[in-house]
Amino acid sequence: MRIIRIFGVDIKINPLLSIVFFVFFLLGYIENLIISLFIVLLHESAHMMVAKKFGYELSSIELFPFGGVAKVEGEVAIHPAHEIFIASAGPFLNLLMALLGYELYDIGKYTHELFVFFILSNFIIGTFNLIPILPLDGGRIVRAYCAYFIGIKKATKLVALLSKSISVIFFIIGILLYRYNPFNIYISCLAVFLYIAACKEYKMAAFIFMKEISLKKQHLLQRGIVHTKHLTALKNTPIQEVMNEFIPRKYYMVIVMDEKCNMIGMLTENDLFEGMIKYGVNTPLEKLLIHK
Repeated sequence: MRIIRIFGVDIKINPLLSIVFFVFFLLGYIENLIISLFIVLLHESAHMMVAKKFGYELSSIELFPFGGVAKVEGEVAIHPAHEIFIASAGPFLNLLMALLGYELYDIGKYTHELFVFFILSNFIIGTFNLIPILPLDGGRIVRAYCAYFIGIKKATKLVALLSKSISVIFFIIGILLYRYNPFNIYISCLAVFLYIAACKEYKMAAFIFMKEISLKKQHLLQRGIVHTKHLTALKNTPIQEVMNEFIPRKYYMVIVMDEKCNMIGMLTENDLFEGMIKYGVNTPLEKLLIHK
């Protein structure tokens, strides 16, 4: 549900948040909820400002009971450096506001309990988002860093598996802490939300990878030059195994060898991509050479 449009970006509230508003109103914590949502909105706005600096457009910012999501037009994950800067912006702003708020509190300028809550909320939201769980900022930063070494597909799957493991731990912690305070069940609910989100990220790994491959040709045509990397593979190696070795921002040339390690041909990244579409991901490289 859209509530306002700022600088061309729709600010939306998830319907589930209405229930949370009602519950917090009954419990007398509506001011705390409004402050938390304001902090989340600032957090997402920081992502938005940095994304715009890199030329991306944001379609909307949606506020959920468990945080917010800024929807960026374009695949940020394809550009690891961009993703690191954009993902870092939100937590950085939160921790900066927490530090500045603490300084004001320390000199006695603002000591109201709601201001203290503002400081603590910024610190908690900032540090929580740095946990290496997809789709949190920490998970995106770790994925982008790993993508430089193992490629976006492997990095996404690796961090998604890590995310699911941490989510399970959070779920158990929430259950164990429930007997001390019923509100701790929120931790378990958040863990379920993060686990489901991590599963979606895992399924999206192949799509992000294919998007990256398809954009490389466009990138080459626009710039006229890209860095090239060579791989060597046996002729019976499936296309999928070779492409799994690709890392971002490199264009690949594959040297194909026979069983005696003699070179029998060379395939470009474009040859592999077109062969995968035409014959399937399990097609051996030798077939591509025959039909080239």
